[in-house]
Amino acid sequence: MNSEKQLEIGKVSQFIVKRETDISYTLSPLDPDLTNYVFLHFNQATRRLNPGELINAFLYYDQKKRLCATMEKPLITTETFDFVKIVDINPAGVFVNIGISKDILLSSDFLPKQKKLWPLVGESIPCTLRVKNTSLVAKPIIKNQHKTKKLSIDETYSATVINISDDGIVVCTKSFNTIFIHKSLIRKTFRVGEVISVKVININKKGEYNGTTIERKETSRLSDSEIILNYLKTMGGSIPLGNASTPEEISKIFKMSKSAFKRAVGALYKNRLIKIEDNLITLI
Repeated sequence: MNSEKQLEIGKVSQFIVKRETDISYTLSPLDPDLTNYVFLHFNQATRRLNPGELINAFLYYDQKKRLCATMEKPLITTETFDFVKIVDINPAGVFVNIGISKDILLSSDFLPKQKKLWPLVGESIPCTLRVKNTSLVAKPIIKNQHKTKKLSIDETYSATVINISDDGIVVCTKSFNTIFIHKSLIRKTFRVGEVISVKVININKKGEYNGTTIERKETSRLSDSEIILNYLKTMGGSIPLGNASTPEEISKIFKMSKSAFKRAVGALYKNRLIKIEDNLITLI
């Protein structure tokens, strides 16, 4: 591995100012095992520097793939994440402002195939950075990777759409909790970057959240069978209820009586949509 690859691209590191040239400062890594010199252009320095001074600088690649440094503080790094604003859109993806003079590409690889579902200029999405060859690129945070607070079942939260798939969408709250919404619990098409209201309806054993965008008044118009079927799809095809479940266990999840639950489950079973056991119902 060569020494340049050992430098922490996309991170803020410490450097010693070695000398000043006509257009820039020459920086040396504080780590004595690294021998690379890094150039800090005058317009990337937040103040006048002196040789021998120890500074913090962020490393990135410029438009010509050259390694550069800036004293501007980035909003995100390869180790941190935050909401960053979309500032431009082109066929390769969208560019986000991370707080330095160079905007960073969020590749179309991380966006829906349909461009009408891409975020709009001015919207913000939660991202982190990663190094790809000689480029620094943005990447949306991964589902359930970052959680900073506990959400409550039946509470409604404002969240940003960060991923769209055939199964549903993933949204991210302001506190960076991610919530999966199954397609059966969505009544309109959303875009990445769009801020929506979502109600948490379940927390699974892994601590992952499931939600819905359907309002209670709309849910009330659904039949009991449709409610159970939608919930099964949201939960990955199985729920820990069945013939032996108590009225309290049923009411805790579905807010319906045991007789109503048995009628609804019976209809699904008759239509060969589910398999029923004493304490388990699974989709067929």
